[in-house]
Amino acid sequence: MILIFCEKKEGRLKKSAYELSCLAYQLSQELKEEVAASIISGEEGEDFSHLKNFGVSEIYLYRDEELANYSLTAYGKILSSLIDEKRPFLILFSHSSQGWDLAPYLAARYLSPCLTDIVSLEIKEGKILAKKPIFAGKVNQDLEITNKSPLFFSIRPKAITVTECARTEPKIITMPNSEPDLRIKVREILTGVRDLIDLTEAEVIVSGGRGMKGPENFALLEELAKVLKGAVGASRAAVDAGWRDHSAQVGQTGKTVSPTLYIACGISGAIQHLVGMINSKVIVAINKDPEANIFKVCDYGIVGDLFTIVPLLTEELKKVL
Repeated sequence: MILIFCEKKEGRLKKSAYELSCLAYQLSQELKEEVAASIISGEEGEDFSHLKNFGVSEIYLYRDEELANYSLTAYGKILSSLIDEKRPFLILFSHSSQGWDLAPYLAARYLSPCLTDIVSLEIKEGKILAKKPIFAGKVNQDLEITNKSPLFFSIRPKAITVTECARTEPKIITMPNSEPDLRIKVREILTGVRDLIDLTEAEVIVSGGRGMKGPENFALLEELAKVLKGAVGASRAAVDAGWRDHSAQVGQTGKTVSPTLYIACGISGAIQHLVGMINSKVIVAINKDPEANIFKVCDYGIVGDLFTIVPLLTEELKKVL
């Protein structure tokens, strides 16, 4: 069996759940294994039927209102019990804050290999091959996994293209509840009004750096992102200056993103920022410094004043879109 852990947000499965399903189905064709999904939910009436288009045979559903908020110990106990019972060969997580937490935790419990931030996973001639960025994304490392124990992987969001694989009628199995191992309880969650689209799932990201000159000027990027139905990111310099919340930071100490379109405005292109967005499909850079490092990695570069260019770009895109 190949087991995937599906994350949720606001009662719906995150896009990463479908990415993992597609990857698991591709691997299952080589391994001749079934694909199962594990979902931990704190609410009733949630719809997970979309997984039927992605080759999932069984859904193991855990419902408990105390599990509405992520807990390493509680989720780890549930998944450990499922792994003990079903003995999956591969366990796939998204390389999110949850997956980055859970995968090594569980792997250590089973003394099994754990590979994180994987951008490619395939079976060739019976061998499991993985690709992982190293040295701040400068190169990719090719890995061959031979251990036959349960193998744990966290897959970088948007590294896998989502396509409908095989229509199935997954059997939803409601698992028995046990006392959650909650060592920390969430009393309150404060969300920012800008956190409308998760950066790691956004198709379009418009990011600003030190060149934005102040928090008030991010309104220009918000308007452009709204037209493109995207999200607004920021460099570490902008976050350290207090112009944007840390949740918007893209880079080595922030979030790793792989959008279809990444627009960098007033960002010089330090390696710590590049490692977080270098895998974007198309990169557009706007900077008044023609020697800025960002121009070495972008697909399209505009040398000029972003305060003139961004409003013009926004107006033209409004006409087109």
